[in-house]
Amino acid sequence: MKRNYLIIVLGLLWVQTGFAQDKLSDLFSKLDGKENVTQVTITKSMLNMMPDMGSSAEMNGVDVKKIVAKLEQIDIFTSNDAAMKKLMVKEATEYFAGNKAYEVLMRVKDDKDKVVFYGKKDNNLFTSLVMFVNNENDCTLIRLLGKFTPQDIQDVTKKATEK
Repeated sequence: MKRNYLIIVLGLLWVQTGFAQDKLSDLFSKLDGKENVTQVTITKSMLNMMPDMGSSAEMNGVDVKKIVAKLEQIDIFTSNDAAMKKLMVKEATEYFAGNKAYEVLMRVKDDKDKVVFYGKKDNNLFTSLVMFVNNENDCTLIRLLGKFTPQDIQDVTKKATEK
């Protein structure tokens, strides 16, 4: 009899875990198509159409050529609507607080601007990088999908912080 209860409890915990993962996995799909949210998705096909950048490509003094070559997709969600901004902050905060797959890579707070940079690793490669920007006027989520080494991230953040 105890064994049956144990099986039932384990089954319920497994189902609960599945629901939590489903809730967490769809932060970006929750924002997809929402009114008052500007969404930009750049696919690998579009990234491949970018003109040849030669040996380097600088963006604000940071060479991004190595990162661009490793990108599969870029998703950008932004809103300056007060109600939508509040919803985006709530959803993103809950998503990252409850998602152990993402780790905080960097935090920046400057007056009323808050920026958090998250990374999701698969073995030794980062497969998802998310920048969450929350300021007085708007809220922005930028997700980079691809396969990036820790050195790729260090190179970009080092050069960006030198500015």
